[in-house]
Parts: sequence; C-alpha cells; structure tokens
Amino acid sequence: MWGSISLNRKPYFMGIKGPLFLACLWLTSVVIAEGYDRKDFNYRSYKPNTAIGFYTGKTCDFINIDHIVSLKDAHESGASSWGASKKKTFANDRSNHVPSCGRVNSSKGSEGPSDFLRRSRDGRGLEYDIVRFCEYVQKYYAVKVKYGLSFKSNKAKLFKRCGINL
Repeated sequence: MWGSISLNRKPYFMGIKGPLFLACLWLTSVVIAEGYDRKDFNYRSYKPNTAIGFYTGKTCDFINIDHIVSLKDAHESGASSWGASKKKTFANDRSNHVPSCGRVNSSKGSEGPSDFLRRSRDGRGLEYDIVRFCEYVQKYYAVKVKYGLSFKSNKAKLFKRCGINL
C-alpha cells in the first residue's frame, strides 16, 4: 500500500512522485496539526472553593473544575483556528468553569448539553440528576457566544427547552 521512501531516489508516495508527493506530505501535516490536543490550551487548574458540585448540587468526595464548554468542544466548534494566546484565555476563563464532582465531570467528558444529559441517565454507568440543567445550558450558550463558537453540533430543541433560540 505505502511505497518506500529512499533518500537516494526521487520521493515515492503511494505511486505518486515529485511535487505531488510533497503536496501529500503537506496535506498530511495540516490534518495532523489541526487535531485536538488539550495541551494546546495551556489550562492552569486550581482548587475549587466549595465541595458542592454545580451540576448535582451535592457534596462531593472529590471535586474539580469543569469547563462548561469543554476544550475539545471549543476546538471542534471554531477554536482550532485560534492562536495560542486566545486558546489560553479561553481555557482559563473562569466564566467557563464550574466546580464538579469528579465522577460527574468524568461522565460528562468533552460532550455538549444533549450528550451530557443522556449520559446522566442512560443506565450505562454513573446515574445522577443534573439539577441545574438550564442554568448549565445558559452558561454554555453564553460562553460559546462570547468566543464566537459554532452551535452546528448542538441540538436547537434542547436549548429552546431552556428559553434559548439558536
């Protein structure tokens, strides 16, 4: 499938030679460069000032900071084109942070509102009630608007339930 590359001969890539080979290499590097890497956001964690999780309203054994709009969600909805400074600003913007019980945060992962809601009650693991769901959706919306991020992957019906028209 892949041809061999020899330094002693002209480049060979899947049967393609010369300038086309270089174009293929460039395209491959662009695709790799546009991939999500959490480290690109340079997030600086900090200790929450409460033991009560925002999503559940319950006291947590382990609590950490959750990005309301996850770094991956941001990357996939427009942040992939941002420079390092804007990514760092976004990652460390406390208006995009809430204290979250560690297990709930792990369950939410990098998902947006609809998948987070589904995961909270799908019977496939940790079950929990999101008691401040519409407040979460409103914060999610505000952060995405603030940073000019796309709502293409979000379901408008869910936002409408919380009084927001996409």
